[in-house]
Amino acid sequence: MDVSAAQRDIVAAYINGAPGVFVSGMVWLIAGIAALSQNAEVAFAVLFLGGMLIVPGSLLIARIMFGADEISSDNPFQRLGLEATIVLFAGIVIAYALLRTEPELAFPALAIAIGARYFAFRTIYGEPTYWVLGGALTLIGTAAILRIVPLSFDLLLLVGGTECAFAVILLWRWRRRKGKGIEVKHRPL
Repeated sequence: MDVSAAQRDIVAAYINGAPGVFVSGMVWLIAGIAALSQNAEVAFAVLFLGGMLIVPGSLLIARIMFGADEISSDNPFQRLGLEATIVLFAGIVIAYALLRTEPELAFPALAIAIGARYFAFRTIYGEPTYWVLGGALTLIGTAAILRIVPLSFDLLLLVGGTECAFAVILLWRWRRRKGKGIEVKHRPL
């Protein structure tokens, strides 16, 4: 499978990644609400547990709402997506350690890790929007760590809102590609 065919297969199976970015954004928004109404530990638990639901939740959305096919078993980008998850796990470990010692830095560090992971999605999906999303989340986390913006639980809401906005952009770009006749493998509902 060549690179462009692998990217088209990924784009079709995961609807340009829009459902995954949306589910992730919703998890961050729920964690932000939990942080404001409960505490940082509860918010971290929401991010951790909710994070485990991102892939199955986004696949459910892709299949039910968009009738997406499954990804080809020989797609090499499937492995790259899994390998990029290592950055995410490292971020979770760092954030958890910071939660115990420097709690105000935990969520910005996790935002940076999530942003860093999105840079690989540019290659996986062939979608430059992922560089902008990765840069935005990395910038948000860095600005909070450097105290350019106030450290607060509002950061969780900002990250969630940013991801949800980018999910809309990614979905729009997916629909636009389909409208221009660019081959996007898709099975009707």
